[in-house]
Amino acid sequence: MLSSQSANDKIQQSILIADDDKTIVELLTQVFRRYGLTVFHADNGLDAWKLFTRQPTDFVLTDIKMPGLDGGELSRRIRRQCPLIRIGVMTGGDRDVATQLLNEGTADYYFGKPFNLKKLSDLIN
Repeated sequence: MLSSQSANDKIQQSILIADDDKTIVELLTQVFRRYGLTVFHADNGLDAWKLFTRQPTDFVLTDIKMPGLDGGELSRRIRRQCPLIRIGVMTGGDRDVATQLLNEGTADYYFGKPFNLKKLSDLIN
């Protein structure tokens, strides 16, 4: 469950968003912060990877198509380092790549763009 905890002895959960579309990053940041998550973000896969190695998170949500390191390779690197982390991939058109990532166990969730905020909210809850 991705939710903030009100008790002082609980750790606030976090998410890393990797997407080169600033509007999507801003929207998702607002949604996830509303649920009490700490949000980290990067606008490309390489920066997301560097951030993740310094600041591991509970959940990663990445676009598949990004400059440099794409979301598929980012997901594979993160999965190798942290096999139990939850990873969601987003795409506006690469459903085949998203399906491949799901089938190989690299990703746990797929969100098509434009995505359904209700589905994202359900995931958080």
